[in-house]
Amino acid sequence: DTVDLKKDSPVNEIFIKDLSDFDNPDILKIFPDLDKETLYDEEGIELFMKITNEINIKNTAKAKRAEELFTPKKPWITYLIMAICIITFLLMYVFGNGSEDNLTLLKFGANLDVLTKRGEYYRILTCIFLHIGIVHLLLNMYSLYIIGPQVESFYGKFKFIIIYIISAISGSMLSIAFSHNVISAGASGAIFGLLGSLLYFGYYYRPYLGNVIRSQILPLIIINLIFGFIAEGIDNAAHIGGLIGGILASVAVGINNKESKGDNIHGIILLAIYLTFIIYLAFIR
Repeated sequence: DTVDLKKDSPVNEIFIKDLSDFDNPDILKIFPDLDKETLYDEEGIELFMKITNEINIKNTAKAKRAEELFTPKKPWITYLIMAICIITFLLMYVFGNGSEDNLTLLKFGANLDVLTKRGEYYRILTCIFLHIGIVHLLLNMYSLYIIGPQVESFYGKFKFIIIYIISAISGSMLSIAFSHNVISAGASGAIFGLLGSLLYFGYYYRPYLGNVIRSQILPLIIINLIFGFIAEGIDNAAHIGGLIGGILASVAVGINNKESKGDNIHGIILLAIYLTFIIYLAFIR
């Protein structure tokens, strides 16, 4: 059917009646190989059967990729991170005065703006394996146990490590930027980054996760951020930094079968700009 457009419409009107009309230069500019892909020697029922078969092959391949993507995998990296956190928690009682003792926390690498700015940059990363009290540990380990396997399965182990580390670093540096003389520790910044990565993943797989994103992940993020602003002793700057870092890290590493190299390059550039900005906030201003 012919679609009539208004004269001032920014859309060019192209009338296609048969395959020869695909030679239009405006179409070939966007789809340069379209003339080759629509060139068939068959006619009639043979052409119909061939096209139907090609569609079935593509749909089967697409379904197989989706099945591979959503099939649960063993989340070894998530379990390893949890093990490190639990072992470190126990070691603070064996070689120190416990997880709620300030000197012990600093000895094991907790984040403190004064020390970190003085050159002890390792605290930006080591602090995410420390927890202050058993309740803090259990809450974060439960969150990591629920969220970590999903992100690790969707993105793969290597990309999961990158997302987790960048989220952790982002959260720690934003904590330094907005907190003074406050000891900070915990995996919650990195966990917020994993939530951000699920948001980004869900954007590309809306038919599969759209309802989960709207009904579970978004409310969880919003409620935790609001609670962080209301309650005392919660480092909400680390949460926000982790969330932003997780989203941008996910853009940079990309989602399998859903992005081009150009999208990944843009993501890397955005991530670099963001990290430069929070480094400025944390250490220079």
